Amino acid sequence: MSDNKEKKHQNGNAREYKTEDLIVYWYPSMCSHAAKCITLLPEVFDMQKRPWVNMNGASAIEIIRTIDKCPSGALRYSLPETSKVDPDLANGPGNIKNKATDLSTPVTIRAVKDGPLLVKGPVTLLDVDGAVLREANSMVLCRCGKSKNPPFCDGEHRFIKKDE
Repeated sequence: MSDNKEKKHQNGNAREYKTEDLIVYWYPSMCSHAAKCITLLPEVFDMQKRPWVNMNGASAIEIIRTIDKCPSGALRYSLPETSKVDPDLANGPGNIKNKATDLSTPVTIRAVKDGPLLVKGPVTLLDVDGAVLREANSMVLCRCGKSKNPPFCDGEHRFIKKDE
């Protein structure tokens, strides 16, 4: 049974979507709108529908695999106690319990043409005063200067004319 209603997560500004086997968290303020989720699993992720996450659209494992590919980390997941999903299959980068802890993984930063910086690896991002903005294994940083959520990309680069 699925609870497809959007709920604000007590941890920050996440929206929560649940089934007996999986809880999906979406942090809109972290989303770079790369649309990997929509491209990889449109049966579940559809921005034209409300709620935009249809937990009944695919298996928990398919949803987990898709969330693990989210470049910004805006989509995360956890397994409820009632879950029948093997926890070993749900320990990827999208698991809400996974933080930037595997220091053996090198950090890579890739510039996307006319787009953001994709950061992969264990990263702690600090503000100008040294306070932690985010610890994660992936994030997407703004490169165009138009983001309404700096230093994170919010997809605003898509609306910049090429001659600007």
